Amino acid sequence: MRSPVSELVRGLCSRPTLWYGPQPRQPLTPATTSEERTAGQRDVADQRTAGASLNADLAYLAALQANLTELATAEQPAIERAARAVADSIAAGGVVHYFGSGHSQLVAIEPLQRAGGLAPVNVIADPGLSPTAPRHAGAAERVSGYAAAILRTADIRKGEVVVVVSNSGINAVPVEFALGAHELGATVVAVTSRAHSLAAKSRHTGGRRLLDVADIVIDTHGRPGDAVVPLGDLTVGALSTAVGAAIVNALTCRAAQLLAEHHGQAPPLIVSQNTGDDAEHHNSALLEKVKDRCPRG
Repeated sequence: MRSPVSELVRGLCSRPTLWYGPQPRQPLTPATTSEERTAGQRDVADQRTAGASLNADLAYLAALQANLTELATAEQPAIERAARAVADSIAAGGVVHYFGSGHSQLVAIEPLQRAGGLAPVNVIADPGLSPTAPRHAGAAERVSGYAAAILRTADIRKGEVVVVVSNSGINAVPVEFALGAHELGATVVAVTSRAHSLAAKSRHTGGRRLLDVADIVIDTHGRPGDAVVPLGDLTVGALSTAVGAAIVNALTCRAAQLLAEHHGQAPPLIVSQNTGDDAEHHNSALLEKVKDRCPRG
């Protein structure tokens, strides 16, 4: 029996306008006028008719969709466990913490005061690990002991959830941060690529990887090296940021649902501030309740 998630994904993938995979499918029906289809649609139709390989942009989108389809089923149990931990913590008055370094910090920032996201979110975004200084961040995340300094001011409390995002999961900082958060009594959720992590040598002094030390591991199903579209001798198009953002939003959705259905609490959800004054009042009221734990900016 297929899971509801699997059926949903299969339904989405069956729509021609949403699928750009390289495998043979029913040919697109030519439009009668140029106004009825975009240049991009014409390219796809022409390439399929001719049996040519897809453009790199469409190949990237196909790879992204295939990745999301795979993890939606394979990682549903892990996402469920993580969502239950988040819902239980928020229901008890806790907050959920997100941490990442380099480009993984982009994924960690994604749920902060996000439209449709939870208000009790604290992002631990160390400036020395910023994706805007990738060479510096790349060097800093290998430094043993750096995570301990960050943890001293992180205000992580027993029973709360800490989501650590690291595509490779091999560097000292994310591993040591996860270990430190665990020592503080938090449930640690890793968002990482098992394939990449196991293919690379750990840079942690004890040889450990993020997936070794987390309580719950959500595998991004990314490949070693992250990029997915062959281009001559090189490969272009990293997936980890897009997939990571999808994972944390899926986690948010399920946690919000569990808050309502299992705890009988209205999920403290942020709404888009660009929908009127009522939205700003709504958000301000939610953020006021968590202002001591979650910086408002």
